[in-house]
Amino acid sequence: MKKYILSDCNLVDVEHGCALLPHRDIYIGGKVIEKIVPHGDAPQGYTVIDASGKFVMPGLINLHVHLFGTGRPSKALGGGKAQQRLLRFVQTAFGKKILGKIVEASAKNQLYSGVTTLRAVGDLFGSDIALKRRIENGKGGAKGLRMFISGMALTAPGGHGAGTFARTASSPEELARMVGEAVSAGADFVKICITGGVMDAKKRGEPGEVKMTEEQVRAGCDRAHALGKKVAAHVQSERGAEIAARCGVDTIEHGAPLSGESLRLLSERNGAQVVTCTPALPNARLPHEATKLNEMAAYNSEVVMRGMIEGARRAMAAGIAVGMGTDSSCPFCTQYNMWREVQWFQKLMDVPVKTALYIATLGNAEILGISDVTGSVREGKSADILLLGKNPLEDLSALRDIDCIFAQGRFIAEPRPKRMPEIERQLDKLTEEL
Repeated sequence: MKKYILSDCNLVDVEHGCALLPHRDIYIGGKVIEKIVPHGDAPQGYTVIDASGKFVMPGLINLHVHLFGTGRPSKALGGGKAQQRLLRFVQTAFGKKILGKIVEASAKNQLYSGVTTLRAVGDLFGSDIALKRRIENGKGGAKGLRMFISGMALTAPGGHGAGTFARTASSPEELARMVGEAVSAGADFVKICITGGVMDAKKRGEPGEVKMTEEQVRAGCDRAHALGKKVAAHVQSERGAEIAARCGVDTIEHGAPLSGESLRLLSERNGAQVVTCTPALPNARLPHEATKLNEMAAYNSEVVMRGMIEGARRAMAAGIAVGMGTDSSCPFCTQYNMWREVQWFQKLMDVPVKTALYIATLGNAEILGISDVTGSVREGKSADILLLGKNPLEDLSALRDIDCIFAQGRFIAEPRPKRMPEIERQLDKLTEEL
């Protein structure tokens, strides 16, 4: 691989309060950052990238991704015959090829929007596993992207994602067996769905109906931990969060109101809560004609969003790690808008810009257990780097347009993710209203 120097840049040091270090030269050799020094003359053997007046920061880390969709609203997402037809199709030989292309295009869009590491939390029929192997073999447009995958999620019959991105188990023993199967197939962690969600809720005001028993959750967690894997759980109610915390879940996904018991248990084992503002805000605030969700789902999205904000604020106040991700593939949750998640998190949680940037990079890396590898721009770490034309500490929308990206040393000049103009217009309006 070529050697590069990012010359005379302003470095956002997320390890030290997002301090801005001016006039730095960053040497990149192969997949790693060789050294960071004050600006000076470049030695031979390096390709020099003039970064004068520009800003360098770590690549973004997206902790909650589904790669099988684009984020364009569709009635198929809400179930019914349209969804059944789609699921039958993607299990045909031709459908599997199409699904593989969609998943790879989604991963490329994530990468080209500045996400250098992602955690995929539920796929269709093993499609993420196949993609990860392809990337690790240096193939495809998403090469350089670091992926952590669960494969298909696990839940109880009638649970969230059942029949789509989740397999179902009726007993604790069966769930434990499926955990072992997922790990054997290549899962880096296990995803379970303890409660229902917005799109499958049966009652107005109750989006997080508990679907899994405590015995099932505990059996799944115990088996995963015995195999050295963490457990992420879809949870959208206070009761669901208590079950998750009590039974060993490592990360509570989406967010929910956290009781004192949940906070105590998560704190004791260094658990975390992963917030997803990206689906919550548009699905709550945009007309349901636009999202193609029914009125009850729109109402319940508001309930989820308020619970998510309350839970995240309580977690941060208690010193519990909070991460963020986009829940891409849901309506209006595109594969290129992690930058919006950072911006909306900052506004909805009412935290400083520096806090949001830290969480989207080093904080998320710490939750993944890879902060010694990536998450900050430091000598010896992976070359996962964004070069920006504007200062993200002044305006997080600077993350929207990136001059260049390094992903495990792969250099991508002028990355341009494929955006959907109509969706962008509506999301921009939501941002203005915050």
